[in-house]
Amino acid sequence: MINKLFKKNKIIGIVGGTSTGKSMLALTEVMNIKEKYDIDVYAIGVEEGLQPLLIKKGIRMIHNKEDILDLKIRNSVILIDEFASLFSPHKRDKQMEKLKKFFNRIQHLNDYIIISTAEEGFWNKFMCGVVKAFLVKKVEFDSLVNGTQLKRKVKGIELTSEYRLDITNDVYYVISDEFTTKHSFPYNPIFDSKKNNVNPFKLSEIKCENKSERKNERKSEKK
Repeated sequence: MINKLFKKNKIIGIVGGTSTGKSMLALTEVMNIKEKYDIDVYAIGVEEGLQPLLIKKGIRMIHNKEDILDLKIRNSVILIDEFASLFSPHKRDKQMEKLKKFFNRIQHLNDYIIISTAEEGFWNKFMCGVVKAFLVKKVEFDSLVNGTQLKRKVKGIELTSEYRLDITNDVYYVISDEFTTKHSFPYNPIFDSKKNNVNPFKLSEIKCENKSERKNERKSEKK
């Protein structure tokens, strides 16, 4: 899908809350680009455990954020995960000039950028003025900025709750100036950096329940 959006857009944003599959969607898309097109693909901000796989597939890692701030890469696709850790779009943070310089630079260098972040309020009026095409995952409405076309369009999607765009992690919407469309993509465990995370509190509850069941079984046997 991203390759189609790149025909009219230099920058694509991936919008969603934490643990909604944003990185998996982004990595799935850049892997497809790498396989189908003769173009260099770079990435920064990707989970360290996933980097060897991407390198094996021919995607180059950017390890220093200064290489993004002083960008010299040309004619390439660049995935920047957790973009808000590099740039802030808020005037109070005094980084606006740096951010504008970055966006001007990618135009001159003919680069195509995918940016993703879960930071609340990041997609403000300035960012929505620069980025015109989005892949949108599950997101709380309060995380989006009032008065932006992005928030209006997200809230206009059918089957949403009163508080969020409530969709499963394998679903996303494409929102652009031209259209809004619904899509899905397959879960790929190799891109799931959180699949082995264990909640110790839930695990403890399970152990307690198992112990209780065994005790009850022993009591029944004695009877």
